[in-house]
Amino acid sequence: MNGEVFAGRYRLLTLLGRGGAGEVWQAEDTVLARQVAVKLLRRLEGDPMDEVARFRAEAQAAARLMHPNVVATYDVGTEGEHVFLVMELVSGPDLAKLMRTAGLPSAQLVADIATQGARALDAAHGAGIVHRDVKPGNLLLAPDGTLKITDFGIAKSAGTETTGLGVLLGTASYVSPEQVRGEPATPASDWYSFGCVLHELLTGTPPFTGPTVDVVMRQHLDAPPPPIMRTDVPPELGDLITHLLAKDPADRPSSSGEVVELLTASSRTQVLAFTPPAAAEVLGVGKWEEEPEEVAETGTHRAPGRTFPLAKVGVAAAVVVAGVVGALLLRAGVTNDAPAQAGGTPSAPVVEATSAPKTTPKPTPTKTPSKKPTPKPTPKETPNPQAVLVSTMRTLAAQVRATEQGSKSRAPREAARDLDQAAQALDHGDTESAAKHFYEARQRLVEAQQRHRWQATAQIAALFATVGRALPRPDGSANE
Repeated sequence: MNGEVFAGRYRLLTLLGRGGAGEVWQAEDTVLARQVAVKLLRRLEGDPMDEVARFRAEAQAAARLMHPNVVATYDVGTEGEHVFLVMELVSGPDLAKLMRTAGLPSAQLVADIATQGARALDAAHGAGIVHRDVKPGNLLLAPDGTLKITDFGIAKSAGTETTGLGVLLGTASYVSPEQVRGEPATPASDWYSFGCVLHELLTGTPPFTGPTVDVVMRQHLDAPPPPIMRTDVPPELGDLITHLLAKDPADRPSSSGEVVELLTASSRTQVLAFTPPAAAEVLGVGKWEEEPEEVAETGTHRAPGRTFPLAKVGVAAAVVVAGVVGALLLRAGVTNDAPAQAGGTPSAPVVEATSAPKTTPKPTPTKTPSKKPTPKPTPKETPNPQAVLVSTMRTLAAQVRATEQGSKSRAPREAARDLDQAAQALDHGDTESAAKHFYEARQRLVEAQQRHRWQATAQIAALFATVGRALPRPDGSANE
């Protein structure tokens, strides 16, 4: 079809992509002399007249949607066996291609994509349009960094194969729980799908995947999203994705304003929010106290090998530290008061208080009483940050080892061994070797999780993030 004039107006130049729904071509609008994108779709199912009329109505609604983050729709119609859509040509890859060719984007770029995508969804929902098919392939990134969402309002009508529940098979990894139940797609469904996209941009895979569509659908309904094991992801961004992936539509953000608020709410209690390890702060307690069932599943039935929730470990450590500091303060108090109570050299005023017989004193010059020396405060002892980090690393090794029983991979056992070696190296002051073993352990688990042979718990992900902020990367890059 290269060079062919389509619908008497659009000269097809270069095939940009081919998918289940049809083809996308770079073309020239011979009437307006401009470059456009022409999407040729398969013939719609059902009554052709009714389907084309519905398709045209939705395309016209999208054409009225003018927004910087939405690909403009110029024309729609039928030609031969094709239904075609003419759109703005964006000189940039879609996010699916971006991940294939350039790898995962930085956390900063993902946060920017979250903000721009939220504005696009705001504009569409304000115009009464539900996208129904938000996925990486429908989000384009222009060379200047502008995000553009395409195919608004037409995904469900474009002849895409569906199940009996009306779920898009081609985008099962991004479909909302309510759509799985057979309910109509709503703006909240788009927000959920957008959360799936952001999760994939940070991890390389959608939050829910599996060997069959049914498995994926069940996960959308019941399974919590897996934690994001990246040390450069700020807690605000992770918290946003958690809210977007809420099973209840009412719990999801519903506007770009709420998205921006979540991305900038540094004072909000965050999921997996940690400060860089400094003394006992590594043992800070987040929202994990509300997850006893998940923690119980990671333990074993043998008392010696049983692991405890990090919240309990943090409380126990805090009690120990408080006891040590209290003992030091008590010791300091006894030492400082000793001269005034027993065994010390009495000062001049104490000598004058004795009851010896009085004689006629000779006049003597008035002397200024000597001042009682001010005791120097005993410095408080604080836990050694390196010792605390070693203890945290060993706790992490125990947490990882506890997941070996339910894993289909040797990764937990090998990773726990690496973490033990990292803790030992750090205890001997060898930070470089500790970092090497730590990041080898992390890489083993990331690869196992991507192959769906192992699943991290929230505690494990948080401990990895905490330790990762303190250890240098083997390649010398800075930790964020």
